[in-house]
Amino acid sequence: ADDHHKAARAPTAPTQHNATMAKMTPLPTNKYLLLLSIVIGHSLLGGYYAGTRPEGAGWRFFSWHPFLMMVGMVGLMGTATLTKKRMGYTNTKLHGMIAWAGLMSSYAGFYVIYQNKNTMGKDHYTTLHSKAGLAVLVGSTMLGMAGGGFLHPDF
Repeated sequence: ADDHHKAARAPTAPTQHNATMAKMTPLPTNKYLLLLSIVIGHSLLGGYYAGTRPEGAGWRFFSWHPFLMMVGMVGLMGTATLTKKRMGYTNTKLHGMIAWAGLMSSYAGFYVIYQNKNTMGKDHYTTLHSKAGLAVLVGSTMLGMAGGGFLHPDF
C-alpha cells in the first residue's frame, strides 16, 4: 500500500532550495584538515599570547579569560562551522556538539573575567568590549538553542 501511495504522488517541482543544495559539495578532507589546523593553532597560540600581555606579565588567573574565549569562539566554533560544511547526518550532529563545547569554553572565560573583576573591586559591563562580549554570548546561546531545537537532524 505504501509503495502504491508513493508512486501515485506527482513529482514535486524543483525549488530554489533544492537547486542550491544540488550545487553544494562537501568540504574535501585535505582542505578540512588544513583549515582545522589553522583555526585551532590560531586559537591556542593567540589565546596564550593575549593571556600573557602586557609583555612580561606571565600567566595569571586573568589569562584564562582571553585563552578560553579564543579557544571557544575561534577554535571550537570555527571547527564546528568547518565540520558542518562536511555535510551529512554525523557531521551535522558533531557541528552542534562542538559548537556547544565552544560556548561552554566561552562561558568559562566569562566566569574568569567576572570573578577577576570581583576580586579587583571593579564594576562590570563598563566598556564596549564587555557589553559586546555579553551580547555575543547571549546571541550565541540563543542561536544554539534555536539550532538544537529546530535544526537537529533527529527531530
